[in-house]
Amino acid sequence: MWVIKTHGESFYVNHVSADIPWSTKETPDNSHTKGSIKFKECLLTINPDNEATVGKLTIIDKIRLRNQKLGITRIMFQWGTGMHKALTNNEFKHSPFKNVRGACGSSFIICDLLKKEEVTMASLKFTRDWRILKPNEAYYAAYDQEGEIWEEDFYDDVNEDDD
Repeated sequence: MWVIKTHGESFYVNHVSADIPWSTKETPDNSHTKGSIKFKECLLTINPDNEATVGKLTIIDKIRLRNQKLGITRIMFQWGTGMHKALTNNEFKHSPFKNVRGACGSSFIICDLLKKEEVTMASLKFTRDWRILKPNEAYYAAYDQEGEIWEEDFYDDVNEDDD
């Protein structure tokens, strides 16, 4: 078993592989370890088999990690749900909407909830209308890719006759 320490947290993993250069640091006075391996500007990923990979930290990773620290949460929902209506009425502070096509012609809207407290309130009020996206999901990354971002007014104008 290996111990990986990063940002004040320890992770116990079965295997470690690295895709980036590293350096060593000897600690002969430490009774627990005699040395360590150091990485700079790295991203740690641990798979379901408890195997760690240390890779390069990209600018998108830096932004995502900063957003996580700030309590920004990326969510996905469908048009016309209670969550969609709450967001278009500015009940919760959010980033611009982006439409993403799913399988079999389905369509979803993705945005970031910008206040951690509001994520809790939204989860209590709208239990089934939306879900939190995880950083390893394709939909999460789709929001960061280039493409059209829909404005809230666009939804209202297009579908007023449907109500």
